[in-house]
Amino acid sequence: MMMNNRGWIRILEATIAVMIVAGVMLTSYSGQVQRKVSVAEYSRSLQNEILADIALRGDLRLNVLNVVTDNSSDDNYVILNEFVNSKVPIGFGYLLRVCDLGSEKDFCKMDSVNYIATLDKDVFVEELVISAEVGTGDDPVFAPKKVKIFFWEGS
Repeated sequence: MMMNNRGWIRILEATIAVMIVAGVMLTSYSGQVQRKVSVAEYSRSLQNEILADIALRGDLRLNVLNVVTDNSSDDNYVILNEFVNSKVPIGFGYLLRVCDLGSEKDFCKMDSVNYIATLDKDVFVEELVISAEVGTGDDPVFAPKKVKIFFWEGS
């Protein structure tokens, strides 16, 4: 009779051990469920990454401060626009604006062509102020500008 009880105890111990291992595995795998990222979250994250890169890199910061007009006739703007273009994935459209901070004439809005093209789309906007580039201190540039990125799904 004693031998029979030991067998049942071993079976019970093995069952409990399997249940514990299964519970741990189930808990760890359920935490790995991928959640979908919305377009708004993705846009904000990408825009902030691009703006942070511009703020942290001295060469891009200097390009921002030296922009006179934000169009293809300004080499500094072209360099910035190419940088942003390299970061934006296919299937998304964007508009980069670089404006004087506090300008009474230019409020850093979207141009009319892009505005009309994006009327039926959700447009996400992030901006950053670049105020100076001291660099090595030999030739500092103080000309505050606002960098604004308009971002939408569908190019």
